[in-house]
Amino acid sequence: MGAYVRWLPASGLLAATALALTGLISPPPPVAGAPAADIAAYYAGHRVGLEIESLADGIGVMLLVTFAATFHARIRSIPSLTAFVAAAILAACTLVQVAAFHALAFRPDPDPARAALLNDLQSFTFEVSTFPTLLFLGAAATAILASRALPRWLGLAAAVAAGLQAVAWISFFAPRGILAAGALPDIVSFAALLAWLVTCSVVMLRR
Repeated sequence: MGAYVRWLPASGLLAATALALTGLISPPPPVAGAPAADIAAYYAGHRVGLEIESLADGIGVMLLVTFAATFHARIRSIPSLTAFVAAAILAACTLVQVAAFHALAFRPDPDPARAALLNDLQSFTFEVSTFPTLLFLGAAATAILASRALPRWLGLAAAVAAGLQAVAWISFFAPRGILAAGALPDIVSFAALLAWLVTCSVVMLRR
């Protein structure tokens, strides 16, 4: 049992790996507000890869919750418990996004209007997930900085990553283009989460 618990922090590394497959197996999906014909063509042309990505996302968020539980077990404070709850909310948001994503990939010839609506739904669900992500990273930063369980710099890194989630909210006001939901701000904030997960996982494994 001790060896099993010792390797539980690796769930963060595995979660980041699974979640990073989004956009790697297939090109990133059209952003919110993209033309309906382009959206339908994208999902029709990348069906198999997108179905695999949906599965990877589902597994990834389950591993994220496992990591958050391990993080809380290591620190045992109200902030670390908050991080665990936030991870569960983030997982729920991601699964809604995956459901819309998979519904589009499932049908070989999606109706363009319906495809546009579902694509916008998955894009804005991704955008909304920045709220629980900010709570997760902010609570993790507080938990680390208020304890000596992990290095202080790791808490500061979590705070910076949390700040990037707030910056991504600009996409709520950009109907299309590089700042739209699912575009650059969301990609950067998502990458910050994954980078912190990998770093924290490695640090916890080494301590």
